[in-house]
Amino acid sequence: MSDTANSLPFTVVQSVTRGGTTFELLEYKPLTGSETLAIAKQLYVLKQSGVQLRQLRVRLEKDGIRTEPGALQFCKGQIQMESSTGMGDGVGGLVKGALAAARTGETLFKPLYSGTGEVYLEPTFGHYWFMQLNNQTLYADQGLFCCSENSVVVGAHKVESFSARVAGGEGRYQTKVSGTGIVVFRIPVPLSEIVELTLQDETLQVDGSFALLRTSGIQFSVEKASKSLVGAVTSGEGFLQTFRGTGRVWIAPTQPIYEKMGALDLAMTTLTR
Repeated sequence: MSDTANSLPFTVVQSVTRGGTTFELLEYKPLTGSETLAIAKQLYVLKQSGVQLRQLRVRLEKDGIRTEPGALQFCKGQIQMESSTGMGDGVGGLVKGALAAARTGETLFKPLYSGTGEVYLEPTFGHYWFMQLNNQTLYADQGLFCCSENSVVVGAHKVESFSARVAGGEGRYQTKVSGTGIVVFRIPVPLSEIVELTLQDETLQVDGSFALLRTSGIQFSVEKASKSLVGAVTSGEGFLQTFRGTGRVWIAPTQPIYEKMGALDLAMTTLTR
């Protein structure tokens, strides 16, 4: 498939290559088709707001990628599709994947696409983050992982602190990615709005669930805003997500604003029906 401005409705706005794999972020031209007035109104709002439809394309040259189940839209070329646990090859990887799936309730097998050709994932109005791992381990909120090179090991990580599982709003498990290679995350806000914080044997406390990623040297728990129950109640903060150690934490301070706007829009839509 030849990418020319005249033949395709999108342009490549970001590209990262490693080995035989190239990850490309496609951005579509403003959508113009509509069958109903309601859709036309939505398209007008999207155009006025500058919101673009995006899609992830991965070009493979005798290489492979792993994706979240259900992420594929279509593929072209000599591409083989098979199931993979994402936790290594052989019986050991199968056992680890089965145990992780039993604990988390997630799908055991993550699709593995390998060969030579192009893989297109489902388009979205959301945002992507291409991250290069260099013999590293990251812990991400569930739902952020989109795809990765086959060299990256993807698994489940049990949240260490009981308080974090109960009151942290993160669930019992997070996604663990480790090794060397490119990982692509689906993020809830534009990348420009994500803040990277470096901790040097320090503590970071967050009022809400907008901490997205952390490195392996950071421990996660949930603690009262004040040591005393009265202090916690009067402060209005209650419990705070707490990160301690040395490493990095990535947070999305604007995410709660988008969530409030979405809730307000849903309420307004319900009232006008």
